[in-house]
Parts: sequence; structure tokens; C-alpha cells
Amino acid sequence: MVKIADRILFYLILKPVSYLPLGFLYGISAVIAFLTYHVVRYRRKVVRKNLVAAFPDKSSAEIKEIEKGFYKHFCDFIIESIKAVSISDKQLAKRTSIKNPELLEKLYSQGKNIIVTCGHYNNWEFYALTLPKLVKYKTYSVYQPLKNTFYDKLLYNSRVRNGMSLIKTRDLLPFFSEQKNERRMVIIVNDQSPSNLQSAHWNTFLNQPTGWNIGPEKLAKKYDYVVLFGYSKRIRRGYYEVEFTTITENPVAMPDGAITNTYSKILEELIVSNPRFWLWSHKRWKHPQPLKQEKPVTVSQQIAS
Repeated sequence: MVKIADRILFYLILKPVSYLPLGFLYGISAVIAFLTYHVVRYRRKVVRKNLVAAFPDKSSAEIKEIEKGFYKHFCDFIIESIKAVSISDKQLAKRTSIKNPELLEKLYSQGKNIIVTCGHYNNWEFYALTLPKLVKYKTYSVYQPLKNTFYDKLLYNSRVRNGMSLIKTRDLLPFFSEQKNERRMVIIVNDQSPSNLQSAHWNTFLNQPTGWNIGPEKLAKKYDYVVLFGYSKRIRRGYYEVEFTTITENPVAMPDGAITNTYSKILEELIVSNPRFWLWSHKRWKHPQPLKQEKPVTVSQQIAS
């Protein structure tokens, strides 16, 4: 049963706030960032532990600088996500663009379907809202429903309003096996801690043994989807540029694990170049690498986090 408090919070606070100008909202973001970091201390132990482990050669002062930058960016992202509730298509078009659309044009003309792997880097909400308007492809995004059904419905409606279609992880195999007369671009976020460590692919990422969901790689190889890495680069506050990098146009020819290794390497280089824009507040390294492998799980289980 949906709590009345959820409706009150959204309709009396969050939605009205979303109509305020972003310039004003960034002022609110600065206040929230100060309170979140210094007063509430939201997940500071998790963030600090992750940063120290990822950057063992950095000094305490350098770690603290990244930490503060992360909280400022994180609060900007929260504010921008609230703004996404009511932002117009015209505003979105001004704030998000594709750096190299010619790559997508080439693949589309060749009749290729695409899996875009990405991480929780910069503003992925603007990315999801804008992409369907910028490409010829029919765009899809894999998602795991929220436990809170009220906010799950709101998030769903927000993401599909511009043409993005959402696929639940449990529906992945039927979706990929279904033959349709369309060119598909499927967005899969793959930097969460995997739900099944025994069947994950392991490598070293940010100086730590890291398990990866291999669902995207398995799907690409089985259904012959081109694999790209996509990320959102911040041009300035509130303005982003999406760039795509080719991981492989021939996934069937790639050795097992190579697609996942390449993806994780590109993501690592991106994070190292500007670490404050990654989501350090989640527990990416919750468990050690298991000693033995057990029976494999389904592709849907691999992607679910």
C-alpha cells in the first residue's frame, strides 16, 4: 500500500520544486551539499573507504578534495533529477547533445543493433531522457523495479515519456529472442555489485578485485549486437555531452571476458580522469572474490543487481 507521505512529498514538495529555474535550484544544491557532507554525513564512511581503496597513492588531502567534489556533484545530480520531472523537451535539447553521432549513423545504416554499456557517471537521467530524441534507433533501457511502487511508477513514467522503453531484467531473454523489424539500441548500466558473485567475471578495477555481471557480454555474443561504451561528459553545470566508444562490432569473435574487460578498463580510465563524477556512495566492493565457481545462472540474473 502506497504511503500517503510519499504522495505528499512528491506532489506538495518535489514536483513544485521541479518547476523552479535550475539556476535557483543549484543554490539549493550547494546548501544541501554542505549539510549532507558536514552535518548529515551521508555515507561518508562508505565514500571514504571506496576512495582510499581505489586511489592508494593519493594523499589524505587529495582524497578529501575528491570526496567534497563528489558530494557537490551528487547533490547537483539529485537536483537535476528532480528538475527532470517537469523539464521541457526544449530545455533538454539545449542541455544534452551527442559528440559523435556519425558512429551511430554508420551502424544504423549497416543494420546493426547496439548494446550500450555504461556506468553511474555524471547525469544518466538527462542521458536517458534525451537519447530517444537524438538517434534513429528505437531505444531501450534495462531496469530493476524499485520496491517503492509509487516512486517506481513515477520513475518509469519519467523515463518513457520521450520514447525510451524500459525492459525488466526478468524479461531480457524474451526481448532479445523476439524478432522485430526495428533497429535497437539497448542501454545497460553495469557497474553495480553483481547479485551472484560465483558466476561473475572477475578482474582488477580501481586497484581492487571486482566482479562484473556478464549478462551484457553474453547477450551481445548470442544475438550479435555491436557493443559500445557510452558516457555523459559534463560540459558545464547542467550541460552534458554524450560520447560513444566502440568496444566491438564483432562480439562473436571476442574471447570470453574480453568485452567485459574492455568495458571495465574504459570506465576505470574515465573515473580516474575525473573521479568526483562516479557514484562512490554505493557499496561496489561488498564481498571478496569467491574461491570456486558454481553452476551458472541466467542472463537476467547476471544483469540484475
